[in-house]
Amino acid sequence: MLRKTTILLLLYLLNLNAAFGQEGKDDLAAASIQDISTVVAIGAGGAILGLSTLSFVEEPGDHLKNVLIGGAIGIIIGVGVVAFKQANLSQEQYINSQGYNRPDFETKDRLVWHNLQQNIISKNIGEKYTQVQYTVSF
Repeated sequence: MLRKTTILLLLYLLNLNAAFGQEGKDDLAAASIQDISTVVAIGAGGAILGLSTLSFVEEPGDHLKNVLIGGAIGIIIGVGVVAFKQANLSQEQYINSQGYNRPDFETKDRLVWHNLQQNIISKNIGEKYTQVQYTVSF
């Protein structure tokens, strides 16, 4: 019974995090609090899983390190989840800010856009940069 309750609690915590992740928050403080709460929630879930292992041993007092190990593994997984979420969020924000979030914006279109941006920069600087530059010195 305890094992089923622990599994259900862990699944609930993971789904709760996904529901919060779908909100469109632009505030840095709110996003930071959400990230910290994600790490704490997954760490607590890991500690609960470590705690649930104590019921399967004869001397639970000798195996209290399972709670710490479960919490530590949970924190590591939580940091990984937050890092993955932030990496994908940054990419989405960059694409949306450029206005190129169309599904038909493929490699050829990106190359045309890149060349256009390079020409604009070159006009501002006053010289044309190429992919290969030669330097001769005597």
